[in-house]
Amino acid sequence: MENQEFSKTGTRAAELFREVNKVLDQRMRQSFQEVGITPPQMMILHYLYNHNACMVSDISRDLHLAASTVSSILDRLERHNLVVRRRKQEDKRVVQIILSERAMEWKDSLRTSLNSTMENMVQDATAEERDQIISGLQLMKDVLNRNAQTEKGEESYGDNCGSE
Repeated sequence: MENQEFSKTGTRAAELFREVNKVLDQRMRQSFQEVGITPPQMMILHYLYNHNACMVSDISRDLHLAASTVSSILDRLERHNLVVRRRKQEDKRVVQIILSERAMEWKDSLRTSLNSTMENMVQDATAEERDQIISGLQLMKDVLNRNAQTEKGEESYGDNCGSE
């Protein structure tokens, strides 16, 4: 009986994640369309804002995306002058991805845009509902982190990115 309830909980959680993700994706697309980037591009920019001089394999592994997908997103970001590919001095075969000056200048405005979009999405919620959303998300994060710590071979996020 308990196994059945656990299974139903997992199924319902998965359904809710998909539904929330769909709405968030739609809203983020609208928000980022104003600055000419897509949510996947923003995800990689966000990653690079938090990590220095990463390789495609680092980004791919940590964001759980295929290397070819990351490469094509980076191509578009490079065309928009938001990232730079540079070869490592010690080993010219290694290509590092770094943020451009333009991307660094955009950092605060992108964060403001993202925060504003999120605030607009919950503006009709009562203060109590907003607190419940935050509490629920924090609880989910804690449970997922606890679960990840018990799995073997789990690497911490972004350990292999180098410094500039």
